[in-house]
Amino acid sequence: MSKIVKHLISIIFAIIIVILIQAFVITGAVIQDKSMNPTLKQDDRVIVNKIKTTFNLLNNNDIIMYRKGNDTNFGRIIGKPGQSIAFKQGQLYRDDRQVKESYTDTRIDELSLRNVKGSEGDIIPPDVYFVLNDNRNNKHDSRTIGFVRQEEIIGDISLRYYPFDRFTANFN
Repeated sequence: MSKIVKHLISIIFAIIIVILIQAFVITGAVIQDKSMNPTLKQDDRVIVNKIKTTFNLLNNNDIIMYRKGNDTNFGRIIGKPGQSIAFKQGQLYRDDRQVKESYTDTRIDELSLRNVKGSEGDIIPPDVYFVLNDNRNNKHDSRTIGFVRQEEIIGDISLRYYPFDRFTANFN
């Protein structure tokens, strides 16, 4: 009887550890739409790292999973708090410096932060991020839903593990 109790305690302890890891460290997700094409395709399986979000270590070009209302979305951080973002003639400018976007094959002709919902000017406000989809034709991102607040971010995509032939650990 004591062996059974020891095994049950071990199993319960293992389950608790898995739940804690999933709640605070990493979680899995499935890409549900084509908003991040060509980088992430529909039905890709990814690991979401929650640590960078917890310690506010998110960077430009990180792909994040975030929640807006009841929807869970994926997008790429284009601008962080205190930065300026503009698109001129199809080119991204961050803090008045041109940025090369090798991860997308679609372009935005013109965009100013002044036109973003919740914007107060040309600078991204504190505690929010400007997020765009890699598939720029899918406008369900900061262009239509506004800035993504820090508390809405679940984590950043640290790797794609399925399909196996497209295993990827770096999306920049």
